[in-house]
Amino acid sequence: MMYINEDFYDNKQFGQYYRQFDAIPLVRDCRGRRLAVCLQDTAQWIALVLYLKERGASVVPLPATLPIAAARRTAIQAESHLLIYQTFEQIEVLESSSSSVTPGLVQFSSGTTGAPKCIERSWSDINQELQHYNIALHDAQQMNVIVCCPVTHSYGLLCGVLASFKRGQQPIILTELNPKYVLKKLQQVSNSLLYSSPTMLDVLAKLMPSSQSFHAVMSSGSMMSITQFKTITARTKYLFQQYGCSEAGCISLTSNCLSVTDMGKPLTHLQLNTSSDAQQPEEIIVKTTSKNIFTRDLGYLDQQGNLHFVARLDDTINVAGINVYPQEVESVLLQYPDITEAVVYKRADTFAGERVCLKFTADSTISIKALRDWCVTELSPYQIPLEIEQVEHIPKLANGKINRRELAAMTTQPSKELLQA
Repeated sequence: MMYINEDFYDNKQFGQYYRQFDAIPLVRDCRGRRLAVCLQDTAQWIALVLYLKERGASVVPLPATLPIAAARRTAIQAESHLLIYQTFEQIEVLESSSSSVTPGLVQFSSGTTGAPKCIERSWSDINQELQHYNIALHDAQQMNVIVCCPVTHSYGLLCGVLASFKRGQQPIILTELNPKYVLKKLQQVSNSLLYSSPTMLDVLAKLMPSSQSFHAVMSSGSMMSITQFKTITARTKYLFQQYGCSEAGCISLTSNCLSVTDMGKPLTHLQLNTSSDAQQPEEIIVKTTSKNIFTRDLGYLDQQGNLHFVARLDDTINVAGINVYPQEVESVLLQYPDITEAVVYKRADTFAGERVCLKFTADSTISIKALRDWCVTELSPYQIPLEIEQVEHIPKLANGKINRRELAAMTTQPSKELLQA
């Protein structure tokens, strides 16, 4: 049924798990209830998701690393009836205002543009997503899926694990995320499709021996940088990329990714409203059979009907009425010698409304004046960062995303030298 690292779990093992769950009244009598689950055992966690799904319960996945106090707060915030923490010996009954809930999966938005939101999707919606996801990803039928990302997140759980089950495949789930171990596993598995993040794929591509390459990889969670895109495409036969949001799941995917913005064709059960002009991107609005989802993402559809993601609406910088898209500026800055990472964000400006700011990491100390002079030749005047700071490390959220709002809040009042043109 599936592998976790080196161990195989078959239907017999899952049957034993189900009997264990049946023996716990609070779990067995779960219909119409919401259970927050924070388990150490990955196989047990996946078996429990399937069990609760079959029995009409709602699940709140929690990372196994959460301390008990944080798990309890999150469970209460999601209005859970029960919290299962680490093992089934620790089950807490919680007070919930919800007498009965719609069976489904409850997750929290990433929180990159504010406080994380609690979002619930019904199992029927998820089943529909998986059906159309597998139609779009028909190439995966001939590949062996390796999931190298958290299975408490919808990307790993739904697209990596449950979609594989629906295809009748046996996914390999890696909880040991040491890059050397992942590379060893890739050598052992033929025709693999590796689900991971741009950051991990970039690390693996750089560490990979010259004799080794990816067969296929799926990237999601955040947009690849230009340098990551070049590194990964040089070492893989098939580069897949998917785009989605917490409210809708996977929205689109491409099996032949041609650029960092290329998110491929929308899944056939969804309709997208956005711009058809690359020069004037608009908010991506997703239409399902029951609702409209406003993603707060800017994008456009090209002439082939492929979706392109440009930027988060909240991250867009308005400089005297002209929109600046951070990823576009970052892609240019990453072409500067020795710069390894660049993050562009906004701060308030007395005269222009908002100003472009930059934090970057590099392999050597870079002259701010030299970098600014170079920006003058490579960027439009309104795109040039007014505040530039070289740092040793750029903080990221647990999911690998960057919170640009936090970066702006962390920035101290710039010196006169930083603001010199």
